[in-house]
Amino acid sequence: MPSAWAVAGTHTRRASIARTRSDHIQSRLRHLTLVVNAGGQSRRMGHPKALLPLPPSHQPLLHVIVQRLQALSPQQTVIIANDPTLRDQLALGDAITWLTDAYPDTGPLGGLATALAICPDWAICVACDLPLLNPALFAYFCTLAAEVDGSGAARWDAIVPVVDHYPEALHSLYQRRCLPAIAARLAAGERRATCFLPDVRVRYVNEEELRQLDRDLHSFLNANTPAEWAQALTLLTT
Repeated sequence: MPSAWAVAGTHTRRASIARTRSDHIQSRLRHLTLVVNAGGQSRRMGHPKALLPLPPSHQPLLHVIVQRLQALSPQQTVIIANDPTLRDQLALGDAITWLTDAYPDTGPLGGLATALAICPDWAICVACDLPLLNPALFAYFCTLAAEVDGSGAARWDAIVPVVDHYPEALHSLYQRRCLPAIAARLAAGERRATCFLPDVRVRYVNEEELRQLDRDLHSFLNANTPAEWAQALTLLTT
């Protein structure tokens, strides 16, 4: 049986390793940006998804998403919103940067390009309709984004989870290096949010990894319709 001193020493070494790893991640992602895409028209929901009241606080969904992800200490928070009244209906403070889509009618891909154009480094990019968003997943994505190759150079340009064989483009991390690839796809008339991924270095995160932190993958539940919103509310109250 190991002595108390040996056990204490093991815990000390583990704590030291954890601190070193945390310091490494912070140094690699010191200019992290949070981007929330709220530029859609919410046609299927019937009213702005960003303003849906989320229990138990009944704060607007967009407000809750922004607050949850502040745990990752982003240096700036950017919201893409084409509705000029949305900002006035949300009390998010002056620290938020609000942008309208620089690529109208191009869907989330144009919103991503708009945001990355003002991001100095890595960006957390999420949709505004994720009521069960799990910050722990993004903390894990940040550890992956900080990985380097044998020469010490950055290994990845994007960290993208895959659920049910589908890349979740608006639940991901992107480095500003992705911008030229996105711009080229937009110039070619493409609009799919995932169309540029073959052009950059992507670390795909599979379901097995994701379920270590979110067993039922609730973080990826989109509330696009009243029925999906009701499903999310049921999960929140059970």
